[in-house]
Amino acid sequence: MADQEEDYSSLPLHDRVTHKIWKVRLTAYEEMTKQFTTSASENDPCFRQFLNDPTLFKKIVTDSNVAAQEVGITSLVACLQYGGPNACQRLRGTVVTPLAEKGLVSMRAGTKQKTIDALLYFIELDTPDPVVEELIPILSNKLPKLVTGTTVALREIVKSFGTKTVAPKGIVKALPKLFAHSDKNVRAEAANLTVELYKWIGDVLKVGLLPDLKPVQQKELEEAFESVKGSAPQQERFLLSQQQTAAQGNSLVDGAVDQEEEDEIDPMDFAEAVDIFGKIPGDFYERIGSVKWKDRKEAVDDLFKVVSVPKVADSDFSELMRVLAKCIAKDANVAVVTVAANCVEAIAKGLRAGFAKYKTIVFTSLLERLKEKKLSVSEALGAALSAVFESTTFSDVLEDVLEFMKHKNPQVKQETTIFLVRCLRTIKIVPKTAEIKQMCDACTALLADTAKPVRSAAAEVMGTIMKMIGERAMTPYIESQDDIRKGMIKEYFETATVRAKPEKAAPPATLAPKAAAGARAPAGAPRPRASAAGLKRATGTPPSSSGRSSAAAESAAPPTLSHSRLAPPGARTSRSGVGSAGVLRKKDDHPSSPRTTSACGTPPRGATSRGLTGVSLSTSTSSSSSHSGLSAAEKAELAELRRAREEWVSTAAALNQQLETLQGDNLKLSQTIAELQLNNKQLIEDHTRDVLAVKAKETQLARARSEVDNARAKIGKLQRDLEAKAAAAAAVPSSTGSKVDEIVARDLNDGISNVSPVTRNKSEIFLPEEEKENGFAAPAASRSAGAHVHRSSPRAGSFSPVSSSTAESSDIGSGAGNAGSVESWRRAAEVTSQLKARIEAMKARQIKR
Repeated sequence: MADQEEDYSSLPLHDRVTHKIWKVRLTAYEEMTKQFTTSASENDPCFRQFLNDPTLFKKIVTDSNVAAQEVGITSLVACLQYGGPNACQRLRGTVVTPLAEKGLVSMRAGTKQKTIDALLYFIELDTPDPVVEELIPILSNKLPKLVTGTTVALREIVKSFGTKTVAPKGIVKALPKLFAHSDKNVRAEAANLTVELYKWIGDVLKVGLLPDLKPVQQKELEEAFESVKGSAPQQERFLLSQQQTAAQGNSLVDGAVDQEEEDEIDPMDFAEAVDIFGKIPGDFYERIGSVKWKDRKEAVDDLFKVVSVPKVADSDFSELMRVLAKCIAKDANVAVVTVAANCVEAIAKGLRAGFAKYKTIVFTSLLERLKEKKLSVSEALGAALSAVFESTTFSDVLEDVLEFMKHKNPQVKQETTIFLVRCLRTIKIVPKTAEIKQMCDACTALLADTAKPVRSAAAEVMGTIMKMIGERAMTPYIESQDDIRKGMIKEYFETATVRAKPEKAAPPATLAPKAAAGARAPAGAPRPRASAAGLKRATGTPPSSSGRSSAAAESAAPPTLSHSRLAPPGARTSRSGVGSAGVLRKKDDHPSSPRTTSACGTPPRGATSRGLTGVSLSTSTSSSSSHSGLSAAEKAELAELRRAREEWVSTAAALNQQLETLQGDNLKLSQTIAELQLNNKQLIEDHTRDVLAVKAKETQLARARSEVDNARAKIGKLQRDLEAKAAAAAAVPSSTGSKVDEIVARDLNDGISNVSPVTRNKSEIFLPEEEKENGFAAPAASRSAGAHVHRSSPRAGSFSPVSSSTAESSDIGSGAGNAGSVESWRRAAEVTSQLKARIEAMKARQIKR
């Protein structure tokens, strides 16, 4: 008895799933798998107990026994495969994380594969975002084995569904951390995941990933990218919603092509926004207003280094844009203009749509500066214009572009028209008919321009428009042109490449059967059923067997009057599923009852009625036929409702027109305010500059006045010195003869010795210092001779005994001295006249100075 195993098959399935013996649990998991695979529908009772209590599957996927765990995950896959979206939505929030943490680290290859299959089913039955969001945090787990398995799972998800279905942004942001992991297996799987992503999104991946990696890793990835470059991966698995679309007759491949442009990956999604305001130099605004072009050039160069980032954090750039706009419009140095345009381009690309509010500040300045013929300047301005256009819409820039196409400068007209061509090539929606007419009228005028480049650019615009709307629609605009111009337009038409596609017209509505229009249906006749294609056209939502399409169709339908209000009072209405085709009837009426009506006279969904925007609910014929079963009170109520509806329609039209007018006025006022603010700022700057210039001139004037005063004081002093010298020189002729003799003796250095000692002493005493400084001092020999005579001469009033011979010799010497004195007086007169002439010359030189 001890060797006989106990039979647990009689226990309820719930008890066996949670049993402590792993073999019992394993058999229970196998039974679950069998029940799920043989179930009749998604609503089979076998699913109910597991969907009502999702924690059961959480215990199953985390089973401690590896064999039972593998069978349990297999039962989860079967539950998802046959339980449909309901099972996915009930279990996903509870099961995905424990499933990944336990299943992806299993030693069994089968368990790992079943885990990935379950994750793929969770995505296929609903949407991939919740599953990916559950897996990305696991990449930060400390267990390398778990990180490796999660990376493999993400690679399989991307490979199966593609980046058109799975948003790659979160995965790409997690890759740098994986490449920095210490485990080599994690780094290897991260490289495989990166290569798989590169197959789908191409070089866009490099923007958000490579800058954060080591040079060696960058080189290895570049080599791996080159090996798969040009490959075109195909989506292997499709979401349930995509499968339902395919069931309506649309090709999944065609649908993917139609949405290819809408699903383009934006490189900015992978870049982090940078706040550039804190990095702008503090003296930028001072240097950009400098009168020296080198200072302005250095200022914009420093700014360009700051704004050259992939993504710019949004902030208030109004002041900066005004400064750059003024620099572009008015700066005389083309190098400064070029770098300023580059700054505008970088900021516009970094802000993208956030730059639209600054368009009115810089756009016209860029267009006006297109007059520059230098290629580097025009290229920089064109790139800035393209970046600004990408942040706005075609309608926002068209008015300014058309205005500058009429500019008097041929260069501006040419470059503006070329810019319009670039805009037409990049837009994704064909312009409105009125906009096309405005462009064609402007280009027709330019086709007659005297400049050939302008004519060629205008023809290219018309050729590009023809590529968008077709030759037939373009005929009215070119039929008046001559053959040469038509040939130019056709030539550009053949080579033009555009992305815009005309808006698809709504398919013609399908008329409902007569029975749905209120006619009596034969007894026992089945109700008309709307086809899947017709339901999709009417509601925009594919039908599904679960009945959710009815609600989706009702929410997607255009707004109409409430059916409950149109139904007779007290009648309980119900909308049937796919087969009802929008027909309302009393709940307890037979289909053949005469009270069966189509929304009380309104056409069924898919017919000619257009809801609140329609002209009338029905024609008089259909109204009379539909009223045959209505009472007078119901008819009166219906008529009243129709009158109310017409009033609502007229009121709504008036309000819409008023709203459009107010929006246009608001836009014009906003533009006017922006222009006035810009003008005010410019006036303030000009005033400040003028005030500073006036202050500088006043400072220079004060300095000049001070210098003039100093010069006048110096001139006065010199004049006084000259007058003193002149007075001293004028006193020379009134001096004694002995003084003149002494001056003459000193100047001529003739060694006269017969001048009396007293006279020489007087000359030495009364000789002015100025004459000594000017070279009129007596020679040293003369002074020594005079001193000798003075020493040998007797004192006045004294007598000394002398011989007669001595007296006679003295008389002879006196006679000779008298003769020499006459000659000395003559020479002194000459020296005096020369001295006066030199004094006058000195005065003249001082006056000139």
